[in-house]
Amino acid sequence: MLTTPLESLKKYVDQPSGSHDREDVAKVAAMFAEDFQSLGFETELIPGQEYGPVLKAAIGTGDKQLMLMGHMDTVFPRAVHVPFTEIGDGKALGSGSIDMKGGDVVMLYALQKALPKVDLKKVRICAVLNPDEEVGSPESHKTILETARQSFAALSFEPCSSDYRLTCARKGVTSVRIRCTGIPGHSGAQYKVCASAIQALCAHITQLYALRDDKRDISFNAGLISGGTAENVVAPEAVADCEFRYFNEQYKPELMQKIQAICAMEPVPGVKTEVTFGASHPAIDLNEKSQRLLDLALGISEKQGQKRYHEKTGGAGDISIAGQAGIGVLDGLGLAGEKMHTVEECVYLDSLPKQIEFAAEMIREAADLA
Repeated sequence: MLTTPLESLKKYVDQPSGSHDREDVAKVAAMFAEDFQSLGFETELIPGQEYGPVLKAAIGTGDKQLMLMGHMDTVFPRAVHVPFTEIGDGKALGSGSIDMKGGDVVMLYALQKALPKVDLKKVRICAVLNPDEEVGSPESHKTILETARQSFAALSFEPCSSDYRLTCARKGVTSVRIRCTGIPGHSGAQYKVCASAIQALCAHITQLYALRDDKRDISFNAGLISGGTAENVVAPEAVADCEFRYFNEQYKPELMQKIQAICAMEPVPGVKTEVTFGASHPAIDLNEKSQRLLDLALGISEKQGQKRYHEKTGGAGDISIAGQAGIGVLDGLGLAGEKMHTVEECVYLDSLPKQIEFAAEMIREAADLA
């Protein structure tokens, strides 16, 4: 049952839910299902194979459907989870406090306010909370897209940054793993007949960083590197987990080809290189349907006396998946805060009532667009 927004935020933040901690995410999903049911929603938990379940919660019998989006997972495994802790100055620490359990709490309490003013015989509201957003939404992608195709618009409750930003445009992101396999041996006695996987990987990565193109908003990053066995052994293997990002989805095939071409070169004779592309969020840019939602949001902000603005963001998100259905999308209905994806992630507590009021009116007026 819903109590107060602050108590609910503490409840959800205190329960760890790292993406790979399947049982923890399932506990959070059950908690959210109970709270949605208390608002009159019918809920469904769709089991995952590697990750926790997807939660779908629906209410209303109308022909037109408004989609609400959130995710339950965080980047913090149980071992580094930080519980909800008020630290003064209107702030509170907590893993996922803004990304994005805070946004999910905003969704619940905004619905509590908005539902009495929504004609549920005209409009159906369907919320999708997924368990794997922080790892690219590999299992929930299908459910998100199918729900979006049945909807006329989607509102997402990702954080609004520290200054109440809204966004209808997010970069696409594709992960890529580069694995080099070399010829090992003693680094002093056998180096002439060996081939270092680390040396080859470093050469590849240096060239891959040259793919950055600021004019086209293309970026590349090697975020994790591992390899070798000892300082006196020529490395038999080296692996880099990387990603590239782009606003224009048409750039993706071009970048994949360039990465494959770079890694097909042999900077160190004898080293073999394998390239594997992984999870991907598509790119989404501001379009006419999203502009309509944005205009609505900015109008509500002006009436409520809370300044908000639109900005493209390089961060990926599930709103991009929903956008592939050709519907209007708007993100940034969650909480304000700072330092997300770090153990110092914290929420600005005064944003909680502000965002609930804003989101409630946004749900009500968006439903009128149906």
